[in-house]
Amino acid sequence: MSAPFFAEHFDGHTSIPRRVEARWYDDARQLRLTGEDGGLTVPAAQIRVGDRLGQARRIIYLGEAGELHAGDQAAVEALARALGQGAFMARVFRWESRYSLALGALLVSLVLGWAGLRYGMPVLAGAVVPLVPASLETRLGELGLEAMDEAVFHPSTLPVARQTALRQRLAGACQRLGDCPAWRMEFRAGGQIGANALALPGGILVFTDEIVALAQHDDELVAVAAHELGHAAHRHVVRQMLASTGVLVVGQVVLGDVSGILDLAGGLPTLLLQSGYSRDMEREADAHALKFLQRACLPPHRFSDLLARLDVAHGSEMRAVTLFSSHPETRERLRNFQEQKLVTGGC
Repeated sequence: MSAPFFAEHFDGHTSIPRRVEARWYDDARQLRLTGEDGGLTVPAAQIRVGDRLGQARRIIYLGEAGELHAGDQAAVEALARALGQGAFMARVFRWESRYSLALGALLVSLVLGWAGLRYGMPVLAGAVVPLVPASLETRLGELGLEAMDEAVFHPSTLPVARQTALRQRLAGACQRLGDCPAWRMEFRAGGQIGANALALPGGILVFTDEIVALAQHDDELVAVAAHELGHAAHRHVVRQMLASTGVLVVGQVVLGDVSGILDLAGGLPTLLLQSGYSRDMEREADAHALKFLQRACLPPHRFSDLLARLDVAHGSEMRAVTLFSSHPETRERLRNFQEQKLVTGGC
């Protein structure tokens, strides 16, 4: 027989509780309730002790006999032990009550959350990208270009004939290769990003007037286009957008609701200007450009020559846009192309 404790008994028939004295009898394996209007005996098989939550009153479930609400935590814990219940949750409560453990658990949760966003979301986004239709990606690129025209670019001042010649130069190289992803070359005055080039979803390649002026050979611009085609082929912008939006949008795509991606178009300027591509994505685009140049019989140094000039032109104000976003070090990238020789076989 255990020490008695007081509780409020709700019989399940009325909302008015009655105050009772509860006492556990271990030999009979039953809990006896005694109040002003009589007593009640509840067998152990009908009793379940609820988990502890801070200092809140504990609930003891009595099956058809209703439930008890008790504030004597020690007595309720003793009853739970006598019934063989709640040992694990009691330990959990003790762990939660220790500030050092609670702080440690919080830190672990924060680290795991950060790791999930930093590493898990890009992997998940990469797996989901194939579910995005090409037509929707093209529309996303068009809306993104409109947003960048409003936020960043100005109309190009390049002569139409010059624009046409550059498009034809890239088309000739792609025709020789036969496997370029779908593309569309646009020209804009760079505004705040100056000499640069970038790929938008759907294969829209944007070259600024400033980068065209900086180039000393048209093949340098073809080499940069090859790099941007690498981003287009691997659908890097869409992958970055999905990775940065979180589980909700990715989940919508998995469930087939891909139309919501178009709502992200307005954020493209911020994504490209402030976040840019990951280092792995830049390496993929560089590898695509190098393979493109070798197969198109163009000297690989055309890319590194223009990249070196861009590095000097941007100086200490390099922004996270295409050629300069979270990139491998520029010297490393230059060396990768400078060390390659023109493959003359088949040219």
